[in-house]
Amino acid sequence: MALDRPDQPMAATWRAVGEAAWKLGLTRPGYHVVRELALAVRARREARSQRRRAVLEVLASVPSPYVVDLRRALDRLLELERRERLVLEQHKPP
Repeated sequence: MALDRPDQPMAATWRAVGEAAWKLGLTRPGYHVVRELALAVRARREARSQRRRAVLEVLASVPSPYVVDLRRALDRLLELERRERLVLEQHKPP
């Protein structure tokens, strides 16, 4: 959702989406619809951000002489990928 910014209140996102819909000749969506979609997008963004950080952690631990560091980083990456899949599945249309 391009009109949503995590630093702004949900009502501001709803107004921006309503304005964009009006300009396109569409009906304004209800607040609850915009809120549900924005929360799903925010959760997905956060999951992806955590996964990126975990990938960087794996890459940083590869040259480490300690195998434990790499295993720990890979376990974290797998867990975050599972969590991201869960977020996507929760918000998947029926």
